[in-house]
Amino acid sequence: MSRKLRILIKKKFAYLFKLLVIFIWLFFLATISIGSEDLPIIVIDPGHGGSEEGATGYYQSREKQINLTLAYRIVHYLSNKCHVILTREKDTFTSLLDRTAKANHYQAIAFISLHVGASYRLVPEGISTYYWQPSQGEFFFEDISNKNYHQNGHSIPEPPLWDHLQRYHLNTSKLLAQTIHKSILSEVDINDRKIRGAPIFVLAGADMPAILIEFGYISHPKEEKNLLRLNYINKIAQGIAIGIEKFIEKNSFGIEKDLQY
Repeated sequence: MSRKLRILIKKKFAYLFKLLVIFIWLFFLATISIGSEDLPIIVIDPGHGGSEEGATGYYQSREKQINLTLAYRIVHYLSNKCHVILTREKDTFTSLLDRTAKANHYQAIAFISLHVGASYRLVPEGISTYYWQPSQGEFFFEDISNKNYHQNGHSIPEPPLWDHLQRYHLNTSKLLAQTIHKSILSEVDINDRKIRGAPIFVLAGADMPAILIEFGYISHPKEEKNLLRLNYINKIAQGIAIGIEKFIEKNSFGIEKDLQY
């Protein structure tokens, strides 16, 4: 076999090999893309960011950074189980309206806002989980469906206001709070400050189950030290991830309908 023929054959084999590698890579990307479309979308909101530093710890740590660290650990534990979208991916300011708007845009099945508590006293410690509830004295189940506006001579139901959206998710938001709160407590030895309903602004416009977690008190010296340990943050993230998985399973079977107010 001549030298030129051997070179030609080698070039053809190299070309075919490259085509095969490209085909395998494209097939792999397509598989990932198809799989990710089937995964439920969760939006995690690391509270504060940028010029909004949040609470400052006894040892001068910043809430915004602890929130972001926890958010990324949750992404890690939910990989291949959920498609997790963060409202901010770095130390940038994001308005409260933009946070829930992002969750609504992606039609997430849950919105979880991460925060740490703070107090002027050094005593308060522990974890609290909040779901949205109207202000005291406000009619709890206001009927919005009776409100109409007219267009071209026809009466059309008025779209719900931004701050009314959570009213349609009261049961599932409470279920989400219960499930995740319990899961965190099973992973971390921390004081239980219970689950509460409150008119929290960042949750009001979320058109899906939504909660806010205060996963410790940065103003408590011992708790702040824990929040700065990656091993401790990993346990909280694992608890949240397990809680999300359990919520998805319960919600898919309609168990949330059993919750009554």
